[in-house]
This record gives sequence, C-alpha cells and structure tokens, in this order.
Amino acid sequence: MTWGVGSYKSRLANAPCSGYEPAMNKLVLAVFCVALLSGRGLAQETNATSAVANSNSAATNTNSAVRISAAEAKSHVGAEVIVSGKVAEVNKNERLVRLNFDKAYPNQPFTAIIFADHTNLFLEVDKFKDKNVEVSGKIADYRGRPEIIITSTNQLKVVGKPAESEKK
Repeated sequence: MTWGVGSYKSRLANAPCSGYEPAMNKLVLAVFCVALLSGRGLAQETNATSAVANSNSAATNTNSAVRISAAEAKSHVGAEVIVSGKVAEVNKNERLVRLNFDKAYPNQPFTAIIFADHTNLFLEVDKFKDKNVEVSGKIADYRGRPEIIITSTNQLKVVGKPAESEKK
C-alpha cells in the first residue's frame, strides 16, 4: 500500500469521524472571535485605566483631598479625604483591626479598618494607640458610622499633632 496524498485523503474520508473539518473551522473561527473581542475589551479597559490614572495624578497634583478631623468624618461619607485624629483604641480580632479615633468604642467618631488580608502590612499596629495619625481614602458608612478601609501602608501615617481641618 502506498501512502500518497490521494490514498491518505480517501482513507480519511472513509474514517468514522469524517466531517470534522467544518466543526474545526467553526471552532477556530469562534476562538478567533473571542480573542479579538477580548483584545478590544482589554484595549478599552487600558484606555479607561489610563484616563483614571491621569485624573488621579491631576487630583494629586492639586491636593484635592480635603483634610478633616475625625469628628467631621460623618459629614464627608463618599468623599476622598485625609482624616486626622488621635487613635484612642486599637481593637484586634481574627478578621480585622479597628483603629478608633478620639474615643473608644462605642463613642468613636471615626474608625480606620484593616482587614486580615492586609494586617501583615502593619506588624506593630498596637503602637498607633495614643498617636496622632492621618488616614487617607474614601469614607464609607458602616451601620451609621464613618470608616476608611486601609489596604496599603501609604494610607496611614503618624503625625506630630492633629492637622487643622481645611474646608473647601
């Protein structure tokens, strides 16, 4: 038996799985379309990300974050701010760390939260007690109380004395 091109095709045509070519063509076309759409979505996401980065850098350059005291935090829910105050209490449990400002729980006017997946960034969190600190980020409302969730070390810094609040 010779294995020429003609005999190969005739054997393939008689094989039990004949008709695979149209299916393979459809599969290749589907993979190509998905890849094309994914690339287009990635490009749009990259453009959106760079636009946000540009607006954030512009905001950083103009110091748009308002500095407020812990007592003023409740009236700034949803805003990007820098909250300054004295850490009155450090409350730790297995899921999170709470830095309660100005007064201990339940009378604190503001809380900075560090969830368990970020506590390794702050190995000596107890040292923040009785220190004047600044926390930056977006204030969220949790059960009627203002808080900022800390996810990086640059959001929390110890300062000499509480900063004066600036109103815009």
